[in-house]
Amino acid sequence: MHYNWLRKLHLWLSLAAALPLVILSLTGALLVYGHELQEMLQPELWTVERPTPDAEPLPYSTLIERIAEQKPDVRVWSFGIGEDGARGEGGSDKAWTLWLGGGAGILNLDPYTGRILDHYKGDETPYDFVRAIHRRWLTSDGTVTPIARNIISAVSVLLIVQMIVGLFMWLLPAKRLSRLKVDFKRSTRIVVLRLHQLTGVVTALILVTVAFTGMALYWHGPMEAVVEFTTGQEVTTPSEPQLPPNRMEVHDIDAAVAAGQAAFPEAKLLHFRAPQPGKPLSMGFQQPGHLVPSQVWVGGDPPRVLGTDDAADLNAVTWFWRAKYWIHMGDFAGPIVRALWVIVALLPTAYVVSGLWLWLDRRGRRRARQSRAAPARA
Repeated sequence: MHYNWLRKLHLWLSLAAALPLVILSLTGALLVYGHELQEMLQPELWTVERPTPDAEPLPYSTLIERIAEQKPDVRVWSFGIGEDGARGEGGSDKAWTLWLGGGAGILNLDPYTGRILDHYKGDETPYDFVRAIHRRWLTSDGTVTPIARNIISAVSVLLIVQMIVGLFMWLLPAKRLSRLKVDFKRSTRIVVLRLHQLTGVVTALILVTVAFTGMALYWHGPMEAVVEFTTGQEVTTPSEPQLPPNRMEVHDIDAAVAAGQAAFPEAKLLHFRAPQPGKPLSMGFQQPGHLVPSQVWVGGDPPRVLGTDDAADLNAVTWFWRAKYWIHMGDFAGPIVRALWVIVALLPTAYVVSGLWLWLDRRGRRRARQSRAAPARA
């Protein structure tokens, strides 16, 4: 009785969420290596050649001047520092990504020459196009986007419920372990059913984690409350120092970045907010052995460190909350996990296809039995 009820619930949830699940699944698999695929398709826009093996990027103040020469009408809001390639002859690095203020878009920049490689807005690159489908279904209308994002998060909830229902369907009947054994000598229906059950049981926790972290990217408040309630710990949020504007505003960007680097001398600078009137310079640093960036705020003239947020001091709950994007993308534990995440991303599509095939096959066999039984009853 309970099993039949769960099976019907499992089926109707699959039918309700089939199409959006397949869209999220296929686009999610592409996004795991989205940046690498984009660089492969357009290397001239996303990678730069290092002039010499020991060449260093131009000073930040010089880069801002050269951007102003090429694009006098834009204002740089934030610098994203590209990753260094292999040090050696002919080495190449990733271009820097600069976000512009006032909705002017994004620049790809060669940090060794200050040359702008590309100026674009969201959804205009192959990666952003796929991400737009994955995250908000290609709509940029401010009144529609929240609705689409809520629907996507609701689909993630359905996926979590589906995994829970599927686990109960596996647990209720006897011989649980034997029903996970895949014997390819059996009929196609039995093989598909066993693979459906086996992969579902093995990957349930991973899929629930991916779905939950995806929801947390949109439903910040509710998901943060769930994390705090479940663990009994509080998620801490870094806060920008509150000082008079004249004590926070930065006038020498190069000296300010150097002061921030001194706070974490072994760390790699990932990004920083360009100088803004009355605002400190906010920087993110990747410390060795830490996934979550540490933050530094620098301000004043001469610039000095106004505050820090050290990732090494985070509790486990705060670490999970701040690492949710990397966990969702599989970019948190090396290349093997990242490759595994491609398979994990494709599993919902496999579940939808195999589940619908099993349902149609079961209906076909039931109708065949009824057809054979009809003459006998007559």
